[in-house]
Amino acid sequence: MKIGSHDASQLRSLDELMRVFGSAKRYAFNRLLEERNAKDIIQHLPRPFRLNKRFAKDAVLLAQSLISSQRELLPIRLEDVQAKIEKTEKKIDEYQHGRKTPKKVDLPTCLAGLQRQLEKLKSKENELKHHLDQGTIPRVIFGGKQNFYKRLKGNITNEEWKELRSNQLYARGDKSKKGNLNIRLTYDDKTYQCYVAIANPLGQQEGKHAPRLRFPVSVPEKYEEEIIDLVTGDPVGVNTKGKPIIEYQPYTVEIKRKNGEYYVHLIYEEEVYGRELAYDEPIQAERIAGIDINIDRIAVSVVSKQGNFIKSKVFYCHELEYVRANKRNNIVGETVRDVYDWLLQENVGAVVIENIQLRQRHDTDKRFNRFTHNFKKKKLTDTIIRRGMRLGFRIKKVNPAYTSVIGRFKYVIRP
Repeated sequence: MKIGSHDASQLRSLDELMRVFGSAKRYAFNRLLEERNAKDIIQHLPRPFRLNKRFAKDAVLLAQSLISSQRELLPIRLEDVQAKIEKTEKKIDEYQHGRKTPKKVDLPTCLAGLQRQLEKLKSKENELKHHLDQGTIPRVIFGGKQNFYKRLKGNITNEEWKELRSNQLYARGDKSKKGNLNIRLTYDDKTYQCYVAIANPLGQQEGKHAPRLRFPVSVPEKYEEEIIDLVTGDPVGVNTKGKPIIEYQPYTVEIKRKNGEYYVHLIYEEEVYGRELAYDEPIQAERIAGIDINIDRIAVSVVSKQGNFIKSKVFYCHELEYVRANKRNNIVGETVRDVYDWLLQENVGAVVIENIQLRQRHDTDKRFNRFTHNFKKKKLTDTIIRRGMRLGFRIKKVNPAYTSVIGRFKYVIRP
């Protein structure tokens, strides 16, 4: 969703609120690294930053999630660096013993470059090991590492750098506060327009409630009915005064600014009719679909519950190889929708997908590197699971080992 307001005064107020919230988040992050108590930080934040307690809690929550995610990534990053070291050492050995010859430079230059790369990787390995041993995390640059170096080189202005560091506003959902207290979505049934109302504690006068910044929001047509149902709530009864009691579903809101535009992202629980099966849980369905995800296509095969082949179809998505991120997300959604439309026509009741972790490895083919970097494997898998459960399918992830061999022997066409 996108904010469609041209009120410069209110947009400036929103920018200022985002700037202060970003500062509070960075402050909370640094205090948490100093092992300060989160409750003490929450109590301290409202005074210097003029935020309400709920915004303060949200800033601390974001800081905590950032620290925990960095700690979870440490072993993966270390494993990747060690794999790069191993392959670099192997490459040096091959060049030194004549099993490989450099194509673009002479041998001494090639070996010197590889040696420098190896030293850099080993230094990185030692750094990551130190963080793992000490329970710390590598330095985090708010605004992005690449943008930081752009600022050092003067490629972006100080104002642009500050905007990159303060382009987020976040508010957790609360069922008892009409879904969300600080950033609330509303729907005007007279104008048929959705609005976002943002509490602005920076403009709060003493003894009064914080004023709200109100902006019209454009909602994609395919989500319009779902969003309206979410923000209007469900009547569950009548109180003693005869007024209806409305029950609201909590929803979390994040507002992001990008290239001068403001985007509203919602997170909420959706009702699902299917479920993901456990590893050892049998599939109870007359027809089962096996889905194989590749870089440029999704192959789907339908079998009976006895395992006999019925039919198959390939859904091509070649554009995933080269289009931009936003376009890739759209292609993923449309392709998965087409897959399930076909499965519903074939009366399929369960879906099986391979639980593959496709990770980019050091020193592979350049073309493959580019493909795997852009490959929306996780996005495709998550979309298949989410849409399948929404439509009532049983979803099961399986170990991909030997699945191709089994398929080749079981379903090969024999003369």
